[in-house]
Amino acid sequence: MKHKLSLILGLASTLAFAQQGGIGTVKVEPNPARAGQEVKITIAAEGEAPGFCGMVVHFDDGSESRNVKIDGQEGKFPVSISKTYAKAGSYSIKAEGKRITTHFPCVGTATAKLVVEPGPAAAAAAAPTCPQGYKMVGRMGKAGDFSCKGGKGAMAPAKPLGCAMGLEYFANDKARQVGCRKLKAQKK
Repeated sequence: MKHKLSLILGLASTLAFAQQGGIGTVKVEPNPARAGQEVKITIAAEGEAPGFCGMVVHFDDGSESRNVKIDGQEGKFPVSISKTYAKAGSYSIKAEGKRITTHFPCVGTATAKLVVEPGPAAAAAAAPTCPQGYKMVGRMGKAGDFSCKGGKGAMAPAKPLGCAMGLEYFANDKARQVGCRKLKAQKK
């Protein structure tokens, strides 16, 4: 009798677990994204959302994966995670069940592809262009900032240089210098 009862309880819990849903889909917005832009990763449940399980999300960019506990209160489906990808490329974001402390693994896996394009700063950083008669002074900064010095008889550019996001154009006619520099913080 004791064995029959444990067998019945075991079968009942297995059937209840089998009827409950699991990890269904991974959605990434925006897609494609730009390098340095924050993306929103949403993991939705398939079927009836489980109320108590664990999963891990792999970002495919060499960064540490994130463990997520679903407890029905603070952590529940759909799960939203914000992430910033620094480099352009194609990434495969994967959510899969994982035992985390007392949380058994969520059922299932789901994957989404994310395309990250070069950001405006990266495009500007690739090839800063000095106007005709000017040469770059020193090296380009990490933010893509640079300056150019004009030689004898160099004419001031007819229009400002196109600077990447986070940079502003500057010109010093007396020193015959032009370029793009980091935006100065505004006083409140």
